[in-house]
Amino acid sequence: MKSNFSGAKLALIAAVMIGATACTTSNDTTAPRATEEGKPQSTTVIRSDYAKGEVTQMCDAAISKARIRFNAVAAVAAPDRTIENTLLAFESASADFGDETNGLTFMGYVSRDAQVSAEGSACEEKVGQFMVDVFTRRDLYEALKTAAPRDTDEARLKSEYNKSFETNGLKLSDADLATLKGLLGEISKREAKFNANLNTDTSNVEFTAEELKGVPASSLASFKKSADGSKYVVTTKSTDYVAVLENAESPATRKALMLKYLNRGGAENTKLLEENSGLRAQAAKLLGYDSWADYKIDGRMAEKKATVVDFMDNLKSKLAQRNRGDLDQLLKFKKELDPTATKLDQWDVSFYSSKLKKRDYSVDDEKIREYFPADVVVDGMFKVYSQLLGVSFKQVTNANVWSSDVKLYEIHNASDDRMIGYFYADFIPRELKYGHAAAFTLVSGRSIDGQYNMPVSSIVANFTPPDEKGVSLLLHDEVETIFHEFGHIMHQTLTRAKFASLSGSSTARDFVEAPSQMLENWVWSPEIVPMISGHYTDHSQKLPADMLKQMIAARNFGQGIAYTKQLLYASFDIAIHSGAGSTDVTKTYEDLYRQIVGEEPIAGGHFPGTFGHMMGGYDAGYYGYLWSEVYAQDMFTKFEDAGLLSPEVGGRYRTTILERGNMTDAIVNLTEFLGRAPSQDAFFKKLGI
Repeated sequence: MKSNFSGAKLALIAAVMIGATACTTSNDTTAPRATEEGKPQSTTVIRSDYAKGEVTQMCDAAISKARIRFNAVAAVAAPDRTIENTLLAFESASADFGDETNGLTFMGYVSRDAQVSAEGSACEEKVGQFMVDVFTRRDLYEALKTAAPRDTDEARLKSEYNKSFETNGLKLSDADLATLKGLLGEISKREAKFNANLNTDTSNVEFTAEELKGVPASSLASFKKSADGSKYVVTTKSTDYVAVLENAESPATRKALMLKYLNRGGAENTKLLEENSGLRAQAAKLLGYDSWADYKIDGRMAEKKATVVDFMDNLKSKLAQRNRGDLDQLLKFKKELDPTATKLDQWDVSFYSSKLKKRDYSVDDEKIREYFPADVVVDGMFKVYSQLLGVSFKQVTNANVWSSDVKLYEIHNASDDRMIGYFYADFIPRELKYGHAAAFTLVSGRSIDGQYNMPVSSIVANFTPPDEKGVSLLLHDEVETIFHEFGHIMHQTLTRAKFASLSGSSTARDFVEAPSQMLENWVWSPEIVPMISGHYTDHSQKLPADMLKQMIAARNFGQGIAYTKQLLYASFDIAIHSGAGSTDVTKTYEDLYRQIVGEEPIAGGHFPGTFGHMMGGYDAGYYGYLWSEVYAQDMFTKFEDAGLLSPEVGGRYRTTILERGNMTDAIVNLTEFLGRAPSQDAFFKKLGI
């Protein structure tokens, strides 16, 4: 799964949680730096060298300081209230607090030190609780509500904050507000615990060489050995998991690893999600909504749950035939290899899809990855984004980072070489690290005293690690993921939004994936692939055109399965957030699996306990991956017409989509970029439906 969230923060307060500052107080998580663009900092941009107890101390200090500043805003007497001492003071305090705590909570996702990781996760829980307190304060709401904006930017900021307070219950009675505050606090606590469980999970299965027959030698070489050296230790990190599920000839091996993978969060995470489904339902009822889904979708691009349900139902009917055709083709293929086979099991899908692609489409992932060494891909990606968006990238040498394989880059304007931001690349799997791929905002861009504070973000992913020669050969799916996540990085770092709470990817949740989804198309283009490929023995040898053609044909074959899986996840999300109480999430998921996929789920699996999106800001919002792809493919038509490296279209995309953040509604920005109203035509064309 691909995601874009800065930790497990409540979606309703997410705008504040990604604030930024150039604060240099003792509890600042960033190195001292000039807010002025174009001036490089030291080699430490985000701190990670914390001593035992330091993250906890700094987190508590940041909360105490922020509380004092928020109290000061609330204490301003009504006759003395101005835009500066209310709305802008609140925004500044929120942004500073985000800057001081984002780096701390981030340690819960990336630190190699178990103590620091635990403290980062604990800080995330404290921050979530504190922000619930902030956005349920009536005195702050009243102070900001009386502010008189002087321009459209300030009016936008006030409007968005008013919505945040009101969706947190500020129109309720004091008694109901107190109840809601307690519910939101409990929800936040469970979210933090759920994600901490996943981040620190070290699940693995030990297999013999015979049990891993079919798994490529390159993958076997990357697996650790058991204590006695007789078995391979296969983790549930995505790199190991995919290698085994796609290649291991033994069904028992694939099943065993899938079961372990689908139980990473264990019974505790399943329980936490079920509890939150009930708590969220109670909170929604207090707020006057029929369900949490109705509550969360109100104010997004979709506007109401009924629209989302109609969208998914329409897609379900259109996808059903394609999905059934894909699965039937896989079952037929399985029977050809095993005449005794009568059904397709869940752990068969990836394996037979991989085999079928080799036979019918001449697509061999192991041969393809030879053309995608990680350094060639990243260098080529930089060239693509540079030409498209008018930027350049420079690696910071000897950067202070949290792991030796992490790299830090400066982002510069290509036109004048002015530095405008930073990003980290953390690509290699390791223990205690976040297990999938995401883009984290660490410092948000904003205007400070006439200067623009440089944003800082990080890609955190788990790609194929380097072999003994230091060469990392990426699957094409991993190449696509890099382009997707880097799209988020560009959204977060090329922002020119005036306010931190409205900058970067702080857009409507059902639009935020669109810019990154659009950029996935680049890795399938005959125009772009030569720029991002080069055989590991000779980089001048690009991926052959006929091989790419076969890859595209194979991709089209699997789209029914792939999009049906996304529809399953979105339907599950809406289902568990549409009830009036706690939901049996495992039964709900398995029932939907049978209904939507048309196959039997694996017995004993607990996918809901591994579904981090449900406790990381995408609750009642996972439909956004499908919804926003409608916009993504529509935007892509503009590049198809002008060329995928068109600086003219890329420049317009940068200014209308990436730079604005949430300073204006996403639909306004989208319509301006397209030059017309959005259409679903390109999306349905891609799906062949």
